[in-house]
Amino acid sequence: MPFLTLVHLKRLACAKCGTVLAQPGARSFIVDLDGSPVLFDANDLPAEMQAEIRCSHGHATEVFVPNEISAEESLMTPEDAPIAADALLRSGTTESGKPL
Repeated sequence: MPFLTLVHLKRLACAKCGTVLAQPGARSFIVDLDGSPVLFDANDLPAEMQAEIRCSHGHATEVFVPNEISAEESLMTPEDAPIAADALLRSGTTESGKPL
């Protein structure tokens, strides 16, 4: 059961207030409503995900995997990679079509 992180390939800022949410190369942990990291089934990984990242003012920015951002196993994250704001998992499907 791997944990996944979102990999920011470009700078991400809040559209409402301009707060920087992530710099290029930063990682966002994927969390549930309680703020706990989400475990994924290694045999049926996500094919698509919708997540939201909130700025310090509470504005939500939606990101879509794989259209706007990519995801990778947390163990592959380099030690020196910057950490961005957590990403709240909102919806998605696995490779077999099951809802997340």
